[in-house]
Amino acid sequence: MQAAIIGYGYWGINIAKSLLTSNYFTIKTIFDTDTQRVIEAQKTYCFELYADFDSILKDKTIEAIFIITPPHTHYKLASQSLKAKKHVFVEKPLSTNIQEAYALYDLAQKVQRTLHCDHTFLYSPALKWLKQHIATFGDIVYINSRRINLGLFQSSVDVIWDLAIHDLSIIDYLIGLDIKKSKTFSKKYRNYPNDALANINLELHNGVIITINVSWLSPIKVREMIIGGEKKTAIYDDTKRDKITLFDTGVIIKDEFDKNSLYQKMIAYKLGQQEIPILENFMALDSSIATFYETISDKTSHQTQKEHVLRVIQALEIISKS
Repeated sequence: MQAAIIGYGYWGINIAKSLLTSNYFTIKTIFDTDTQRVIEAQKTYCFELYADFDSILKDKTIEAIFIITPPHTHYKLASQSLKAKKHVFVEKPLSTNIQEAYALYDLAQKVQRTLHCDHTFLYSPALKWLKQHIATFGDIVYINSRRINLGLFQSSVDVIWDLAIHDLSIIDYLIGLDIKKSKTFSKKYRNYPNDALANINLELHNGVIITINVSWLSPIKVREMIIGGEKKTAIYDDTKRDKITLFDTGVIIKDEFDKNSLYQKMIAYKLGQQEIPILENFMALDSSIATFYETISDKTSHQTQKEHVLRVIQALEIISKS
């Protein structure tokens, strides 16, 4: 299937690399309003040049559009692409408000085309393992997450929409995201218009307590999530080679043990019996792109992804207002 990549920035470069080796898509063109970015792409890829975005939409040989542009442009570009009867792959977030997201899915259904939002982490080997095994953790008590780094500051969204969206999509995928209470502290940096750091506290209707720390101001890059269950706890760290460390120890309630049993439990807890699960070896972005193609071929999985994306955007709006 011939595809057009719209936007050749940081993530557009990764999309192009994945499409080059894809069994499903061929790069017909790479387009960016910054002509220097197109010139840079030509050093690596051979593709046709188009005068503008409208020319790409008019080319009936192009069946899929990959929109890898700033978030505030997603709705307009995706809407135009769907109206031109193209299948559409959009970098997260799908849009910057829930009304636009609903409108895009309604339009996709009307024109009978696939709309796929790339929440990349959900397609990683680590998340696949966690999804398959989280039932063994017992009831989930809490999830603590840190997603911090130094810049890049985003001009069209704040740090919550840029970074916390990943944690929210992971949480929804694993345990659901039905928010009961939300409390958020956020702060701008100097005169920059968007919040650069935030601490998010959530209570879900299922009783799970969520804390998420996001920042563009950290001197180090951290991508850590602790998932605490009554039987097991996992640390998921995307920056490490071994991305999941599993602790076969859950919550200890003192009153349920005599002193000797409690002592043995505390020793076991301190020793922290650890396991490093062996994960499959594949690239999350490649899997996301493959899922996009499979959804084009078989619409059955489309509704599930739609509901997930809408829940995440709704959660972002709730958090932003709190």
